Amino acid sequence: MYQKADYKDFATLKRNIQISQGAVQADTVIKNVSYLDVFTGVFRIGDVALHGEHIVGIQESYAGKHEVDGTNLFLTPGFIDSHVHIESSLMTPGRYEQFVLPKGTTTAIWDPHEIANVKGSKGIQWAIEATEDLLMDILIMIPSCVPSTNDSLGLETSGSELLAEDLLPFAEHPRVLGLAELMNYPALLAGDTDILSKLLIYKNKKRDGHCPNLSGRQLNAYGVAGIHSCHESTSLEEAAEKMSKGIHVIIREGSCAKNADVLLPLLNSYTSAILALCSDDRNPLDIEEEGHINFIIEKALSAGIKAEHIFRSASFGSAKMFGLDDRGAIAPGYLADLCLVKQKEKNSWNQGFEIINVFKKGSLSSSQQQEKKENTSYSPFPGKNINMGAVSSSSFKIGTKNHKKVKVRAIAVIPGQILTNQHIGSIDCSAGEVQSDVLQDLLKIAVVERHHNTGNCGIGFVKGFQLKEGAIVSSINHDSHNIIVVGASDQIMAEAVNKLREIDGGILVWRNSSEWECLPLPIGGLMTNINPSEIAASMMKLKKLTKKLGCSLHEPFLQLSFLALPVIPSLKITDKGLVDVESLSIIPPIV
Repeated sequence: MYQKADYKDFATLKRNIQISQGAVQADTVIKNVSYLDVFTGVFRIGDVALHGEHIVGIQESYAGKHEVDGTNLFLTPGFIDSHVHIESSLMTPGRYEQFVLPKGTTTAIWDPHEIANVKGSKGIQWAIEATEDLLMDILIMIPSCVPSTNDSLGLETSGSELLAEDLLPFAEHPRVLGLAELMNYPALLAGDTDILSKLLIYKNKKRDGHCPNLSGRQLNAYGVAGIHSCHESTSLEEAAEKMSKGIHVIIREGSCAKNADVLLPLLNSYTSAILALCSDDRNPLDIEEEGHINFIIEKALSAGIKAEHIFRSASFGSAKMFGLDDRGAIAPGYLADLCLVKQKEKNSWNQGFEIINVFKKGSLSSSQQQEKKENTSYSPFPGKNINMGAVSSSSFKIGTKNHKKVKVRAIAVIPGQILTNQHIGSIDCSAGEVQSDVLQDLLKIAVVERHHNTGNCGIGFVKGFQLKEGAIVSSINHDSHNIIVVGASDQIMAEAVNKLREIDGGILVWRNSSEWECLPLPIGGLMTNINPSEIAASMMKLKKLTKKLGCSLHEPFLQLSFLALPVIPSLKITDKGLVDVESLSIIPPIV
């Protein structure tokens, strides 16, 4: 499907053969550039000729209609984001392209399971259609677990449920690479009929994994099921075992889950062909301030990893992992997806690099892309995003039997990880109720169901946000995307949730009725079509107010949203209550 030199017609093939022999001028020639040879692992100096969508010649001297002086510059294959939820960028695919293509990301592999959890099959269909005519290639992996856990367990309420039969219509779409992260590995290991049926529907395509801390015989079983990759490793030992058992490791550096520093030591001349990089969930402010896949590459370079290895992994390794044999290399017949870069420090990669130009299928993508005139109020889905009634302070009440002090189970946040621990703390009670204790950083957290107006509200405690006042509330709540709120008091939480309900979805930081910030997300309560720079500016205001309220987390919003994912150990919360992930059961917040 994605083969090297996949020409559309006889004339194009014949013309490119002539150009490669120097008989006809190429469209573009990058002269005297140091280009990465991913096959032998060295930079070579020579010309690189581009015509149409393809590379037609390297190393030899070529003439072009347009020539670029590559002296003292380096040419690498375009970067590939091997696993991303574009919804977490808060942008539509068109806006996402506008933001990340100038940063060198020429291909992204999208698992649209966020919008699928909210809108079901219609969400997947929209994802395919919205990425159809972009310059950047956004390829699709079909969500495997909507919701993330078996509905029979009753652990959460999602906007939709997708069974094997619902995924069948997408299996043969030419831009669908396979089945996305199979996070419900307990169901796979138990031989669940629906999960196994999904694997068999996509047996001739790629099947992504999602198995934090899985090892031993269970990991063997996961591999036997045909799982080819996993981006959830958080230690060298875990990643090494997966690699040794034929499960490709994808090194992730998102806004919340940051694993690059730990896993980059795996990268060497041997492994760079079988390791890939991904952003998974990365917010627009981090993309603007730090970068995208280029940020992971710069981390590796600053750690002393050879440029040949990390650039190879960011392109060739990712391409081979997903069967994209038409890209990931600078060689004749490959797609002209290229990054022209300059070392920030001459003769050294340690200080990173500056992107000079990005070519996508031979077309030049300027870092100063023309502003896209798009409808900023656009939403492809009719109806409201928030389908629920107003809440009150009593909605978040936790009562006791006249105890003066109680022990509570709290979700213990691990900054920079989506894994959590369990913390047992003691809180003084008043009038038979347990309130947030800001002095101990034991705050109430709640998930309110927003899709079907069930009235469900799961309540618990969390440690790690350090709010002294106010509340943070969001309609982004992985993966079922209900409303999640953390706050200093029941009343403040109710005020914040009701304001978000009024806005019909988004991210909101609430101090009081005269001081609050919000980013509305009209597309499913997950995305907006406003300009990326406006999103980043809004995120900056939201972060500034969270710090004023006492929160010290670098990424409070994604950190909060992942506290509702009941397939990531060890303690999470959904609209049904506090979830012990190990036993997959609802447990009370009071010990």
